Amino acid sequence: MMRLSALMLFLVGCSAVNAQVTNSTQGPMPTTPWASTNPGVITTVAVSLPHTGGGVTTDTMTSGVQFMTPQSLPTTATTQVTNSTQGGTTIGTSVTADPRYPLYIMGFFPITGDSFHRGSSALLAANLALEHINEQADILPGYKLAMKWNDSNCNAGIATQGLFEHINSDTRYHMLLGAGCSSVAQTISLAADLWNIIQVSYSASSPALSVRNQYKSFFRTNAADSQYNFARLAMIKKFNWTRVATLHENQEVFSTSINDFSSALANSNIDLITSESFTTSPKEQVLNLKNKEAWIIFGNFYEKMARRVFCEAYEIGLYGKNYAWFLPGGYKSKWWAEPDPDVPCTKEQMYEAVKGYISTENIPLSKEKDKVTISGLTPTQYETTVNERFERAKNTSSDFIENKAAASYAYDATWTIALALNKSLVNLTTKNLEDFDYEDTETRDLLMEVLYSLQFDGVSGKVSFTEVGNREGLIEIRQLKGQEEEAVGYYSPQEENLNITNIEWPGGKAPKDATTVENITQTISPVYIYVASGLSGVGVIFVVVLSILMFIYRQRSAFRRAMPGYLGLMLFGCALLYCSVVLLGMDSSFVGDEYFTVTCKLCSVTLTIGFACAYGVLFAKIYRAHKLLVMKTNLWKPDPHGGHMARTLMIFLVVDVVALVVWIVVFPMESSVVTVGSRDNFEENTLYNDIVEFCNKDNSIYFIVGLFVFHGLALLLGAFLAYETRELKILSLNDIFSTGIAVYCVVTLSVVSAPLSFILSNTPEISFAVIGTLTWCAITLLLIIVFIPKLMSLRHTFSEKKDMNYRTDDEIYEDEVDEETKLRHKIDEVDRQIDIVKTEINRRTNYGRQGTKQGCGLWCLGYFIGCNCGQKSSEVAEIIAAVGGEDSTESRTLAYDNKGLQVSDWNLDEGAHAPSNNDVPTGNGIPTVSTEVDDADTSDITVAVEAYHEPPKYSTAIAQKTAVAEKATAAGGGGLAAGVAAVAGVAAGVASQAARKAGETLQDEEIKDDNHEAYRYEDGGKDQQEPKENDSPPISMQGNHTQIDENGIDQDADYIESTMM
Repeated sequence: MMRLSALMLFLVGCSAVNAQVTNSTQGPMPTTPWASTNPGVITTVAVSLPHTGGGVTTDTMTSGVQFMTPQSLPTTATTQVTNSTQGGTTIGTSVTADPRYPLYIMGFFPITGDSFHRGSSALLAANLALEHINEQADILPGYKLAMKWNDSNCNAGIATQGLFEHINSDTRYHMLLGAGCSSVAQTISLAADLWNIIQVSYSASSPALSVRNQYKSFFRTNAADSQYNFARLAMIKKFNWTRVATLHENQEVFSTSINDFSSALANSNIDLITSESFTTSPKEQVLNLKNKEAWIIFGNFYEKMARRVFCEAYEIGLYGKNYAWFLPGGYKSKWWAEPDPDVPCTKEQMYEAVKGYISTENIPLSKEKDKVTISGLTPTQYETTVNERFERAKNTSSDFIENKAAASYAYDATWTIALALNKSLVNLTTKNLEDFDYEDTETRDLLMEVLYSLQFDGVSGKVSFTEVGNREGLIEIRQLKGQEEEAVGYYSPQEENLNITNIEWPGGKAPKDATTVENITQTISPVYIYVASGLSGVGVIFVVVLSILMFIYRQRSAFRRAMPGYLGLMLFGCALLYCSVVLLGMDSSFVGDEYFTVTCKLCSVTLTIGFACAYGVLFAKIYRAHKLLVMKTNLWKPDPHGGHMARTLMIFLVVDVVALVVWIVVFPMESSVVTVGSRDNFEENTLYNDIVEFCNKDNSIYFIVGLFVFHGLALLLGAFLAYETRELKILSLNDIFSTGIAVYCVVTLSVVSAPLSFILSNTPEISFAVIGTLTWCAITLLLIIVFIPKLMSLRHTFSEKKDMNYRTDDEIYEDEVDEETKLRHKIDEVDRQIDIVKTEINRRTNYGRQGTKQGCGLWCLGYFIGCNCGQKSSEVAEIIAAVGGEDSTESRTLAYDNKGLQVSDWNLDEGAHAPSNNDVPTGNGIPTVSTEVDDADTSDITVAVEAYHEPPKYSTAIAQKTAVAEKATAAGGGGLAAGVAAVAGVAAGVASQAARKAGETLQDEEIKDDNHEAYRYEDGGKDQQEPKENDSPPISMQGNHTQIDENGIDQDADYIESTMM
């Protein structure tokens, strides 16, 4: 079946050629100078096809016949040639008087054609080998080896017709030399096997020819492309490439080789990113290589297509030092400079594109140049001889193309045929070589066995064949240097050894197989850290000096009246903040990866706790001042500040400490890197990724944002409170003004630095420089604003550690405040007490005695919406006790602390009786006890309070209302109503005294206190006006008085009536 298929292929090839060979003409045949090297000894017969209208080539990748441009096939002849025509083929023959029997071999050489240019050199070397063979008496004794050849034009159809003409001639051919092209070798090998003719090729490299069950009698002295693939694979491994691409012409020889190469890559875990193929135009395929970022490219195509490929590569920039192009060997010298109408690029552009390419080729000459070969010549002697023939041929014909590799392998292939025929003589017992015919399978099998066992030293190296007819010879690695290819190494398939000597890469090193991604960690220069350390060290020294001075002068009023304990805590926080500035710049490049997370934790702790201490003290002071302002407190004699400030400061510390503990324990900080940018460096074929180190884990960002929000609100609130108290002066807090200025500075720099810390987080060095500078400036300004004024006040008395004439707050109050102001302070205090008592009345009316509620929380801003800012109901008991005596029933009742017991008035009031069946409970569930006090008595409270607010109007009724209050107490009403009446009476008396002393009513008087802050009292203090420069000192710093409307009075009266009944 296989033989039938081969026959059919042969007949199809002949038919295709015969269809084109029409209207042939015959004429004189020009002489080919390298056809016969010795005119005296005729060893060859040239066979040529007549001139036809067009050559025919079969495309193994596509179906059909491709018609080429008409060309003349050169004819050859020797001297003394007799022309005869056989089947349309002109055969020139010659006869000499040599008594030896001629053994003919059939030769195919690609002398002409666009794709291959090895034939002329191979033909010259084959003729040289025939000369050397026939000169040796021990080779084929009694026989003379001769050759008839034709120009295959690297065209399977033309070669098939030539084979047909040879077979049908009178000459019997024992073996076949060639063909040079793989496509021709494949076709004629199938056909020659039908006539038991063994084929030995010198340059057909297709891996398909290694399929033994198809090409049964094919041998070759050159290396197969599969061995070139091994050499290419060895180079890939040598330069550590893992990504390559291929581009090949749609010819079977190239497609088969690329398929084998792809398999070899897959077995070696090399990534073939793309395999492109083309038929005529490679433009799209070359662009695909560019788009898929192919940097290492292996090409398989003929010279003509190679020019098109590299012109396209030049136009899109697919060349240069970042690319490596690998090509098949065998191209003629300066092939890129050949004129080609299909290539628009200039010679200079083409050279720029092909510069530095690498090719794999059969090694042209044995490495053992001084070792005598089978021909009796050393490789060096052979090289000298063949070079002389080359020069002679080039001088004779300009069409001669030199190819040393093709010549040496054709020389060894000719010797292979001669040695095989020579060794078969021993085994031929029943017949001779001259008895061979095309049906002689015995002789064919004998020659096959001889070839499998044949070994000899040829000019190209040691020659032997594998079981598939391949020769495992050395592969030469060549590179284009300057204008010519040079050998840069070789590969030995037997030893699987690659030896690279002097390869030169355009970029100075082997190109990369992919764009290298390099991560560059953005670090902070040690210079920045050293500068920050120096500045922070100066800051810490400044803190220490201030601490020492404050300790020395702690008894001086400048420090004593500024809460020195809290100032010390502020200094401690500032020292921590100075340390955090240095820790903020210490990354892994400075402290090492193992200590980076520890540094991050220390930085977070010092920054958070330091801020809580430093700013917390400022906020506690300013908040305390604002609370005193809104509580209408006598600023000359306020309550101690320490406890109030401690509670506020604890809020900061507790929130920060809890957040830090949860953050560090539950979500421990870990080093992580984030890519923040990239830069593509085409010159280095490298993509640089800028990465930044961060300390975080999972949801830790929520803790950071939470702390930012908490501190941000505290900063904004602090700025608001500082604005509200900008003109406030308190004797026992003498640095409220400087504290407000410090708050403004901290808030401003914090508001600037907080968003910048996020914006500049991708550039650590700039971020550290900016944030570190702002933090250092904020800390330093805080210390200067708070402490320098205190030190300036001591500048003339540094030798005194205590004030010489120190006075307590009470002493200053008594000495500095006039009597009118003191009276007004008393009125304010009584007014405040009345407000408290009336609030308690309303509360009990609505909820009962046990239904009290305590304020609106910490923030005193609740004062403006009606809350009592955390005042305790026990203060009511203190007021009643102060007015009515410590043994009053109401005082003991309000002092009872057990709020869980349902205790009411009737079971705690000693002057009341137990409830009876006639007692009717009120709407709040408290039984009412009947008393002898009528409604007119209960209204005395209202009259007294109003008398207090408008003394002139009610001055005549003061004594009367006082008597009514006493009557209410004597009548057994006691309790809260009596206390209120008494307080109101005292208030009325104080107000009357103040009115007489002032000489005018309080309604239209503008008051200014000792700090020159004035307020106008109109409509019960609802409207306030800024002080004027020449106003008289005020009675108090708070002039707001409670105006009780009719509804409130009625409610109080109803409650008092219910409790006294």
